[in-house]
Amino acid sequence: ARILATILGSILSLEAYFKSREPDNQQNVNVVGVRGTADWFGVSKDGDATQKWQRKSLRHCSLRYGKLKPQVIREMDLPSQDNISLTSTETPPPLYIVDPLARGRAFRMVEEVDGFSVPQTPITPGAASLCSFTSSRSGLNRLPRRRKRESVAKMSFRAAAALVKGRSIRESTTLRRTQRRSFTPASFMEEDMVDFPDELDTSFFARVRQPLERGWRKAKEGTPGPPKVPLRQEVVSVTGQRRGQRIVVPVKKLFAREKRPYGLGMVGKLTNRTYRKRIDSYVKRQIEDMDDHRPFFTYWITVVHLLITILAVCIYGIAPVGFSQHETVDSVLRNKGVYENVKFVQQENFWIGPGSVTLIHLGAKFSPCMRQDKQVHDLIREKRAIERNSACCVRNDRSGCVQTSEEECSSTLAVWVKWPRHSSTPQLNGKDRQYGSVCHQDPRICLEPASVSPHEWPDDISKWPICTRYNTGNHTNLPHIDCTITGRPCCIGTKGRCEITSREYCDFMKGYFHEEATLCSQVHCMDDVCGLLPFLNPEIPDQFYRLWLSLFLHAGILHCLVSVAFQMTILRDLEKLAGWLRISIIYILSGITGNLASAIFLPYRAEVGPAGSQFGILACLFVELFQSWQILAQPWRAFTKLLCVVLFLFAFGLLPWIDNFAHISGFISGFFLSFAFLPYISFGRMDLYRKRCQIIVFMLVFVGLFSGLVVLFYVYPIKCEWCELLTCIPFTDKFCEKYDLNAHLH
Repeated sequence: ARILATILGSILSLEAYFKSREPDNQQNVNVVGVRGTADWFGVSKDGDATQKWQRKSLRHCSLRYGKLKPQVIREMDLPSQDNISLTSTETPPPLYIVDPLARGRAFRMVEEVDGFSVPQTPITPGAASLCSFTSSRSGLNRLPRRRKRESVAKMSFRAAAALVKGRSIRESTTLRRTQRRSFTPASFMEEDMVDFPDELDTSFFARVRQPLERGWRKAKEGTPGPPKVPLRQEVVSVTGQRRGQRIVVPVKKLFAREKRPYGLGMVGKLTNRTYRKRIDSYVKRQIEDMDDHRPFFTYWITVVHLLITILAVCIYGIAPVGFSQHETVDSVLRNKGVYENVKFVQQENFWIGPGSVTLIHLGAKFSPCMRQDKQVHDLIREKRAIERNSACCVRNDRSGCVQTSEEECSSTLAVWVKWPRHSSTPQLNGKDRQYGSVCHQDPRICLEPASVSPHEWPDDISKWPICTRYNTGNHTNLPHIDCTITGRPCCIGTKGRCEITSREYCDFMKGYFHEEATLCSQVHCMDDVCGLLPFLNPEIPDQFYRLWLSLFLHAGILHCLVSVAFQMTILRDLEKLAGWLRISIIYILSGITGNLASAIFLPYRAEVGPAGSQFGILACLFVELFQSWQILAQPWRAFTKLLCVVLFLFAFGLLPWIDNFAHISGFISGFFLSFAFLPYISFGRMDLYRKRCQIIVFMLVFVGLFSGLVVLFYVYPIKCEWCELLTCIPFTDKFCEKYDLNAHLH
């Protein structure tokens, strides 16, 4: 066909050339040239050319400045305002001969010119098209005006509108084009077609009535002779593929719902999971009817993790990076009025993030903030007993005074104002007070709250309130009142240790200085250390919400990146199968159970991150494998590979500063929850009843497990010495030294 078209084009070219060489045609050519120039400038004597010029001018005016007057339309004998176009000429449309071997866009689509469909004519290389010799006869044969490209803003708005309506961008674009152009039917637009050069195609010409024909008949009613009908190429493929449609690039990764086969998925590809060759039709129907879901929960939890981590690092900074303890030594002014070399020790963070104190403030898992810890409570009680027997130590040079014990107050350089031995002892119910004095606080000078009957201050100074208003006298003749106080309560560390010290020393130790108080019994250090919402009872911590709040925190940048990588692969893949509601229940409950077990066995470790949730999701992979065991070709191989990965992760948890208790408990709880919430396929009536029963059984087992952990945490706290080996094995004497297994508070 290409050879015949080339030969035919060459013959017509030679014929046109020899005709132009004849002497008689020379004058005709000159006449045609002059007439063409006159037509171009619009001064031709030919009525048709003048009318064509006027039509062009009117068309330009109507498009540029709006509609024309009805009178002008009547004078020009125009059919309607919409028909003012270049196509309204007297020359009928010619027959189009399309090159059957052409490729590209012109071969596949029909362009639109002023509302009418005009097929494009591809030109065969090395030959002239038959249509090119008749193109000078009419303005219809000109190349159609190229459409203006859409702006980025318009395309973005159209994409957003398509998403709101529930369509993909591809569907929206197809719908818009089919309304404006003469594309192929929508059924063929949905397929992704490419050129197959090896296909054997046969082409033929067929007469098809186009909208252009109807418009021409309306414009030329009464003209004798039927108009010529353009030809459109139809392609018949031997292989059954339909040619002549637009090539569409598939956009499936972001907007299309990819079906997640049951029992397979991303992990199924890694473990070589495949279906058996023969599967029952009843099972096949269940697999095909299983819904696929968008991973909305995965995207939401990932965005929350990234935002919180970025804000925590930007606001609180980064602690020293490493695996050991970081020591800082400096000369600081302390209680005795002289500078002393003090050392501040803090744990390094190898995750590149904030320190332990900051993580506790943000909501980390920390048992002393969630319950009344026995060891912390005993420490506070011992501190108050020591403070009950303390008194104000006033220096002889009147350089200051501080609340301290008798051993720390020098008998040669200071006076220890101890009641009832000192002459300034006040009375209570007619008897001398046995405890005191307190620097800058006395029931005789405090106005609010006043020590008057029946609200007199008790003899025990550890139960005295904070005085908010004093008697404004210059001298009271009381040595512990007229002196300059140099130390006030400061809460230091993560265990609520309180000291009466200077502000400089408190700032160096990263503590919480209380300017309004005079005794450690008047402040609640655990409330300061924990932060967040204050305790309902200052003596009893009750921040149980840390069990799920810590799931949204991370110890550092590297920790967050590990979680994001896990969620965008494993969690995202499973959510496509189970949906956001089911997978979020498994994720949250597994994380809470893991944190609860960690709070029981590692009560004084500040733990953050969704470690329990992630191992609960890993347990879902095992359950999904067990539920689809009968339809897999090699389930034992997949089980072995998956088991090796999980055992490696548990072994990795035996290293210091990695919480294996949260891993184990989260995995067990996720295993039970997966049987209850993951979708399943039944292999018969008995299998259906069995799986419905296992939902109830495993839900009850999980409720029993969670209730038991709650009882062990709040009602019967335990101390398991050998259980500590599950999270750190002391291969050497100092391997677990920094881990603080015994959780000493002193």
